[in-house]
Amino acid sequence: MKKVLLVLVIAGMVQAMNGQMQEAVEKIRNDYNLMGISVATVCDGKITGTYHAGLRDYDRNLPVNENTKYRIASISKFVMTTAMMKLYDRKLLKLDEDVSTYLGFRLRNPSHPDKPITVRMLLLHTGSINEGSGYDRFLMATYNNVSNPPSFSELLVPGGEYYTEDMWRKEAPGTYYTYCNANFGLAGTIIERITGQRFEDYMQQTLFVPLGISGSYIPEGVTDINNLAVIYRGEEGKWVPQTDNFKGVMASPRDFSGYVTGTNAAVFSPQGGLRISAPELAKVMVLHLSKGEYNGQQVISGKSIRLMHKPQRTYQKTNGDNEGGRPGSRGLSVHILPDLVPDDPLPARSKMMGHTGSAYGLNSAFYFDPKGKYGFVIMMNGSLTEPRKAPSALFYEFEVALVKALRENSVLPCK
Repeated sequence: MKKVLLVLVIAGMVQAMNGQMQEAVEKIRNDYNLMGISVATVCDGKITGTYHAGLRDYDRNLPVNENTKYRIASISKFVMTTAMMKLYDRKLLKLDEDVSTYLGFRLRNPSHPDKPITVRMLLLHTGSINEGSGYDRFLMATYNNVSNPPSFSELLVPGGEYYTEDMWRKEAPGTYYTYCNANFGLAGTIIERITGQRFEDYMQQTLFVPLGISGSYIPEGVTDINNLAVIYRGEEGKWVPQTDNFKGVMASPRDFSGYVTGTNAAVFSPQGGLRISAPELAKVMVLHLSKGEYNGQQVISGKSIRLMHKPQRTYQKTNGDNEGGRPGSRGLSVHILPDLVPDDPLPARSKMMGHTGSAYGLNSAFYFDPKGKYGFVIMMNGSLTEPRKAPSALFYEFEVALVKALRENSVLPCK
């Protein structure tokens, strides 16, 4: 009887804390003029809480809920790399192989023609590829003609239709860090060249189906388009839709039927296009905290997970951009945070890693502590005023408020 009472007391305490956290999320949403927000927490390899506030669609007055999917921007890179490591497990991918071997054309920095660019360099943003003036035109040509997109050789090889000299840095490959989305369009294309599968199909088969995720890298793949969050920016006090404003109907889906696998996987936006809910993304975190295992199945090897988490490039003033923040170290598509600073909202002695996302007005954060086995997911689909970075220069002020609320309500770290 005493054990039953204890269980009931604990359950009541958890319910009370979750209620307080929900109230905090709603208050933060109002205080910071956010459109909608979702938060998920993970503790000891389990999803322990999900909290939502605001709207996924302003014009239709539709609230955010646990099934709402957001276009999470650059956290997509982390998810893509997690699945890509399955090829490493199967010995089909070598991280230090010249990417030319996989791509089918010779890829070289014109200033360093004898220096190969490796897969590892793509995942670490050290391959000396720059987001030059030709990239936007190339990307638009890709998205506007998904059945017959241009090859990456047209962007990165001198003489190509979209090639510009500023697509390459002057530093040698492997020596300088600069964040570049094109790296992940190339990585997605390498996946296709190795497997013979379209990138989207590979992600579904390798990661999403085993984890029970209904997300997709393209809006055409989202089964419940009505629950896809519209992404907004505030302009002169008004909400202005930026992307994914489908009003519940995919009126004109793009035709991928003519796409030749291995041509240009950027048609599937591996660098930033993943639409996924906060609880679903938390499943990817559970996978990482459980060393590649999910529901008793070894989805990715523990070796590959550890390799992703391993620092493989540490910031110094002479070896990379600091991106205006706290650069720390990099694993494979993983940002490993530096030591905590005095105003840091993160738990004391935490060793957090993960990724952020920002595009079209969305902001997202995905951070976890592998040793403490806890972490959090934050997704926000628009702010009426431009979000401000906190003094710590890692999180935005509203994210700091959310992390502090998680701590104050005993949600973070694990208890």
